[in-house]
Amino acid sequence: MLRRNRSLRPLRWALPLALAIAGCTAPDELEAELAADEAELELDDDELIDDSADAEAGELAAAAPHAPAHPLTELPLTLLATMASADVERSSATIRDERNGQILSLRVGDAVDDSTTIEAIERGQVLLRRDDGIELLAVPRAAIRIDDSLLSFTEAPDADDPGTLRNGVQLGSSPHYEVKHPDNAWGERAAVVAIQRAATIYSRTAPGGPKVHIGDLSRRGGGYFPPHLSHRSGRDVDVGYVLLGDEADDRRFRRADADNLDVARTWALLRAFISTGYVRIIFADTSIQRLLYDHARESGVDEETLADLLQYPRGANFPGGLIRDWKGHQNHFHVRFGPPTRTPATPEQ
Repeated sequence: MLRRNRSLRPLRWALPLALAIAGCTAPDELEAELAADEAELELDDDELIDDSADAEAGELAAAAPHAPAHPLTELPLTLLATMASADVERSSATIRDERNGQILSLRVGDAVDDSTTIEAIERGQVLLRRDDGIELLAVPRAAIRIDDSLLSFTEAPDADDPGTLRNGVQLGSSPHYEVKHPDNAWGERAAVVAIQRAATIYSRTAPGGPKVHIGDLSRRGGGYFPPHLSHRSGRDVDVGYVLLGDEADDRRFRRADADNLDVARTWALLRAFISTGYVRIIFADTSIQRLLYDHARESGVDEETLADLLQYPRGANFPGGLIRDWKGHQNHFHVRFGPPTRTPATPEQ
């Protein structure tokens, strides 16, 4: 802001005295002339102040919020928080979907629903790409009440996991599967029965394939079982993907991809486990889910069923689908048994 120029004010007294001494003009006349000059200076000062006020008003106007460049979304979503970073891959947004109460942790490119994806994440707002248009979702000014639970699963034990195994049952041998480490094949009775049932169903629906390769369940008595995060209470089991060629009968878990995965039989095996009605969650890498998704669509499985069963293609952070991504599951899938959180549809194909 400009300030009044007061550097000439001392001349009001200095100049009359100096000129009077010099005999040029009477002090009273000089006083009158300087008073007129001072009035003019005051006017100039007022103009300077007005210019400063105009400049300040312009700055405030520039800082004032403008109408959003994109229309506000009409989707029933609440943006709870954003973490914006110059590195797009590190940015994330926490969104509550009011249609089902789920809280989603999403990144750029992730799907919010079948027609909406995250286009960009900025501080306090998210741009949504919806039906080829861009819409804005911003953190609301009003306080937000959060009283619903975050529907998420990890390989760590669930909250209701006892951490030990009492009255466990050892998974025995079978013509339909092979157990890699019998000493680590202890589980809850219901889980062991579900594994046996799933292997039997698989052998009937996909005959002629290799045996199912069963990895670790729990140790006898359960408890901490490194390097696993879970596998403590007989509710978790690792199962090998069904592979092609020379790797099909290898008891070691091999990394699966489009070149060696028997997609049809792996899909049948997963369906068999789900059909037991005792599966809470299955962890499988997103790359494997993509192959299963494409196969299932070609086989005629409807989108609603696929949405119930597979997290793909809605992003690895999307809390939906019975089969979900978790690191370390490219060479096997992980089945967690227990009363399911819901009963998904089982595909007929």
